[in-house]
Amino acid sequence: MKKKISILLILLIFFSVSGYASQDRLPEMRNKISSESKEIKASFLKSRDIVLMSSMWDSCVMTMTQLDAYFYMVGIFDSVKSPDEDTVNYLINWLKIIKSTSELNIRGLDSATQILEPKTKIYKERLEADFSELNKSIDSELSRVSMLKEALKPGKAP
Repeated sequence: MKKKISILLILLIFFSVSGYASQDRLPEMRNKISSESKEIKASFLKSRDIVLMSSMWDSCVMTMTQLDAYFYMVGIFDSVKSPDEDTVNYLINWLKIIKSTSELNIRGLDSATQILEPKTKIYKERLEADFSELNKSIDSELSRVSMLKEALKPGKAP
């Protein structure tokens, strides 16, 4: 009986993980950063701050790629018949990498002091806010994935 309850609990948690991509703010943040990158790219030819604009665009693309990879990992995780702690650890480590990259992007944007155009400053401030908001969303996701990790530990099931 305990084994059936344990399996039911793990399956319940497992299926709740499958809804992450649709319920979490990470996809929303990815779309927001994607929109910013499109605006920045459209401004390339008109800007005198081409190096900074290019760097901001690169940061957006890198962040979107990392988030896409995370979404694919969650999809792969959903297809695993019996998730284990190592699988969840991989998701946690990837989220920490995304957060670290985001913090690096914020520091890089903070260090940009020589801005020639007001529009570039607006893009810079919006991206800093987006990356900060992304970090908060990642913290929330880390908390949820950590709860899953705890539930998968031996002896934690009822």
